[in-house]
Amino acid sequence: MRNVVDALAGIAAEDVAVDYELVRDAVLERGKESCFGFGRGVAIPHAAIPGLKHPIGAFARLRPAQDFGAADHIPADLVFLLLSPDGDDPTHLRALACVARRLRDNEVAARLRSAKDAEAVYAVLTSDAWREPNQVLIQDIRPHRTRAI
Repeated sequence: MRNVVDALAGIAAEDVAVDYELVRDAVLERGKESCFGFGRGVAIPHAAIPGLKHPIGAFARLRPAQDFGAADHIPADLVFLLLSPDGDDPTHLRALACVARRLRDNEVAARLRSAKDAEAVYAVLTSDAWREPNQVLIQDIRPHRTRAI
């Protein structure tokens, strides 16, 4: 896990011009308090970072998958590092929920695992344009009832 966090922290830190060690250490410290493994091969290491203006992320598809401590004991091959502004817990929690929903969507996960290049991964992570044209997701009035039509 540490090697993955090191690599993703380096990418994210460079992208937003923050200190790499600050990012890495914040993520590793957060990992001591909580588990980054969300199950079904998904991990979302995350932390709050001083100086950020908005949440940012870095994604990796791992081969081989690595243990991030998920309750289902399935090693993660889809890893999204999420960094949020320090002191803005509501934004961090919303961003974390959004990433978790996206990566735990079975169709999204399958497409990420089979994506041929970074451009395809980006399209899957950032839009629904790849979904079938007639497929619209609707939310039933009752909670937890989402279906495709």
